[in-house]
Amino acid sequence: MEKEQKIRRDAKNRQKLIGIIAVTCIICFVGAIFMTDGKTKLTKVAKNIRFLQSEESEDELLAMVESLDKKVREIKDTGVIMETDEASLEATGKLQDATRKLLAKRYGPAEPYRVRVDLEFQPSIPDFEENGPDGSILIEMGPSSLIPHSVYTFMEEAKNWMSGIWQVGAFHRVANHVLQVTMGNKNPVKHLAFQEYHKEYPHKKGTVGYCGRPSGPCWYASILDNTRNHGPGSQQKHNPYEADACFGKIIEGFEDVVLKRITKMPGKEFINDPKKHVLIKKMTIYVPGDGPDGYVEWEPTT
Repeated sequence: MEKEQKIRRDAKNRQKLIGIIAVTCIICFVGAIFMTDGKTKLTKVAKNIRFLQSEESEDELLAMVESLDKKVREIKDTGVIMETDEASLEATGKLQDATRKLLAKRYGPAEPYRVRVDLEFQPSIPDFEENGPDGSILIEMGPSSLIPHSVYTFMEEAKNWMSGIWQVGAFHRVANHVLQVTMGNKNPVKHLAFQEYHKEYPHKKGTVGYCGRPSGPCWYASILDNTRNHGPGSQQKHNPYEADACFGKIIEGFEDVVLKRITKMPGKEFINDPKKHVLIKKMTIYVPGDGPDGYVEWEPTT
């Protein structure tokens, strides 16, 4: 037990060191910019660095995010087109800024974060005898510089799983363009406060996005390029700018687990029989560190 605790302490210390090194590297990079490209870019990058060096505690940042999140939801409830409304853009921008700070404080400033999703295939899957019950996919989060609210929401789902707060999830829908995951009807993670979307992170094949409007906490894997199907103006006629949020991409297991196995769930569209679902049995967060693949397992503190 003492040996395990020492290993965990050492891992946390290494994670902190990685964060310090990351900030130092950015500062050096800023210096190079100053020498070559003037003060304008220096000011822009320096502002980003201040997010990584936030003086607020994690609890203070969490309270700030929750307060701003509430305000954004209130605006969303009015039905205004948020993507073109000045007050909405200001409110969502403040929420995004605070969320970036909270992500950096909680998980470290080095990105991208990753989440491994371990799966359990049930005997109903056609290749069960050949390939057994186990499967796994690794999801790499998109950059918080573009989609912090979306990244944070999925990290909360994984964090709650690791903490034992909520451990319900399963692939339960097979469509010709997506494979959809339910995370349970009483999931404590709320749907997105607004439809966060960035054109530089579209719904390409192999990405993961949130389903529904408002989106989340259920999500899906795109097995086709869904840039148009789930991009701006999709899934509704009221708002030409609104889109599903795309929050990450599958970097391991897409071909052999997603396409070859999950797509073979017995049934089409929503599958009502839970014995035919592909179950989520574990979610694990990984952050940049000195592990064999450049990542270490993150450990919840509460």
